[in-house]
Amino acid sequence: MLIRPWPLIDSKTVFNAGLFRVSCNRARSPRTGGECDFHVIHMVDWLLAVPLTTDGELVMVRQYRHGSREASLEVPGGLYDTTSERPEQGTLRELTEETGYGNTGNEMLFLGKLRPQPALLSNRVWIYLAKDVRPKTKPELDAGEDIEVVLLTPHEVPARIASGEINNAMTVAALSLAQLAGHLVFDEPQWPSTKENQS
Repeated sequence: MLIRPWPLIDSKTVFNAGLFRVSCNRARSPRTGGECDFHVIHMVDWLLAVPLTTDGELVMVRQYRHGSREASLEVPGGLYDTTSERPEQGTLRELTEETGYGNTGNEMLFLGKLRPQPALLSNRVWIYLAKDVRPKTKPELDAGEDIEVVLLTPHEVPARIASGEINNAMTVAALSLAQLAGHLVFDEPQWPSTKENQS
């Protein structure tokens, strides 16, 4: 393997927001021996559910996101509390809290574990498929959440991505993993023209 790990020389927290902290890491290049500083954002791992109802519909959520300052259509998810639950338990918890949906037997199928942005973020995202979900309770939203539950057929997904309605990268990745595992079948999208893509 040509690319070797860079030995960590020093690490200092330069900002702590509670939900995440930023460190300045000094590391040494194994190629040149030179030392460089890199800023890294640390936060807990994320959890995402790809929920399918007994009728084969996708359960998604639309909510306002303050980073983009727009409503976003996404799969349900949240933060992984590693101290009190396994990732599949946390994913089911987030699904039920945000949508009110759950499944009999609480079966969650592991689809994969990804790095959301390895250049800056140290965390991972765990992705699970929840099959045969149905409404079980009322959603339990946090004070900072406004969520609308949206049911889609899988065939609608490519067109929603192509139009930009689904533009959360982790949601696109989660849906793609479900498709690659054979659990979702998509229609071929009609992609916008190059000029429209650049706007």
